[in-house]
Amino acid sequence: MMIQTLRKLARKVVGMSRPSAGVQYWERRAKQFGARSVLNINHTEQETAAITKMQIREIFPYLRQQLNGSERLILDYGCGPGRCTPELANLISGEAIGIDPIKTLIDLAPQAANVRYEVARAGRISLVDSCVDVVWICLVIGAILPEALARTCQEIQRVLKPGGLVFLIEGTTEGEDASTHYRFRSIAQYVEMFGFFVDLKHLHDYYDLGERISLLAGRKRN
Repeated sequence: MMIQTLRKLARKVVGMSRPSAGVQYWERRAKQFGARSVLNINHTEQETAAITKMQIREIFPYLRQQLNGSERLILDYGCGPGRCTPELANLISGEAIGIDPIKTLIDLAPQAANVRYEVARAGRISLVDSCVDVVWICLVIGAILPEALARTCQEIQRVLKPGGLVFLIEGTTEGEDASTHYRFRSIAQYVEMFGFFVDLKHLHDYYDLGERISLLAGRKRN
């Protein structure tokens, strides 16, 4: 019953149009552009490191405000080339797990003693139930195909501890989508999408090449 409800909600939130993007698209893009493939491709390769530093500088203060000091395990969901994964582990003085379906990107991720990476298979997060203190999701949900959204939300709910934190960063620009591979949604749509298990609050916006990026956070209901 819950899965059916989630699927109905996903269709309501995203509409019935079907983008052409998917895992195969992102594999091709990763092989062509490397780590830059997870950014707005109008950024040059030389800008990749600077954009990552800007995002950490812009976003991490808001994440830090949401932590309570007990967090020891953070999931970087859709970690790509692990641009933020080691920094996330250091922020909580614990461990980070980066998960992504694109092996080409995982292979580019930086190694660290307090970080590990895994390739996601068929939308499944290879972690036990209720084991993660924080789920960090940065510019990922907008790239997931509509038919996979219900499974994605279900898996995030499954691995997050009761009272655990969801920290979401997504494009919320009004108007046309960025392309066939990334869909803009409103803040209200994201609140509704995750609302069955967490009460998301809008914290902050920043802009990248004219696109609005919104930060939202909330804790899983006990």
